[in-house]
Amino acid sequence: MRKAADLWKARVRAVDRARKAARRGEPEGLHDLRVALRRAAATAAALGAKSLSRDAKVIARSLSAERQLQVDRELLARVGKLGYLSPDATTALAARWEKLAERGGRRIARAADGRAVRGLLKDLEKLSRRRRDDAVERLERARRKAEATFVESLEGKADDVMHRHRIAVKKARYLAEDLAALGVRRFTSQIEREKALQDALGRWNDLGLFSRRLAGSRDEAEERGAVTLAAEIEHLLAALEPTIAAIRRSAIEISKAPPKIVPIRRQATR
Repeated sequence: MRKAADLWKARVRAVDRARKAARRGEPEGLHDLRVALRRAAATAAALGAKSLSRDAKVIARSLSAERQLQVDRELLARVGKLGYLSPDATTALAARWEKLAERGGRRIARAADGRAVRGLLKDLEKLSRRRRDDAVERLERARRKAEATFVESLEGKADDVMHRHRIAVKKARYLAEDLAALGVRRFTSQIEREKALQDALGRWNDLGLFSRRLAGSRDEAEERGAVTLAAEIEHLLAALEPTIAAIRRSAIEISKAPPKIVPIRRQATR
C-alpha cells in the first residue's frame, strides 16, 4: 500500500506543473492549477493541515473570475459558430472580453509565480517528508463526512443549495480518489456517479454565469445605444434558458440515483 507521503508528493507535482503551465499562458493551465489547488485543499483538510487547506482555497478562489472569463469566452465562440449571434455581434463581444482577459492574464501569471503559491509548495514538500500512519483512517472519515452532505435528491432545491451540493460532491470525489491512490478502493464504485453529477452541475453553473455576463453586456450595449447588439444578446439569453433548465433537470435526475452504501470498515480488535 502506498504511503501518505506519496499522496503529498503527487500534490506537489500537480500544483507545480499546473502553475508553470498557467504562467506560460497555456489554455488549460489555469483550470489545471485550480483543480490541483482544490485537490490539495481537500487532502490537507482531511489530514489535519488546516492552514495549508485554507491557503490553497484562497489562491484558487482568487483566480475564479479569470477562470470564468476563460469559460465564457469559449462559450461565446461556440454560440457564435452555432449561429446564435451574428458575426458582428460575436466579434464585438469577443473584443470587449479580450480586454478583460489581457488584464486577467497578467494576474494569472503573477499568482502562478507568486509568494503564496511558492509557500504552499514548500509546505506540501515538508508534509511529503513526514510519516503519517493514520492517513487512511482520516481520509475515510473525511470522505464519509463529505458524502453525508449530499445524500438527498436535488429535487425542489434552490440554486444556492445546488451550488453547495456541487462543491460537496467534488470534495467527496477527490477524497475517494485519494483513498484509491493509497490502495483503498471501497469508494471507487461511487466515483463515476459523482463525476457525472459534478459534470452536470458544472455545466449548469457555467451556463448560468455565462448568461449573467451576457446580461451585463446587454445592459452596457443599451447604455451606449448599441440597440442591435443588445437585441441579439437578449435573443441569445432567451435561447439559453431551456438549455440551462434541461441541464439543471439532468443534474437533479442524477442526484436521485441512490448512492451505493459502503459499509464501515471494522477496526481489528487486539
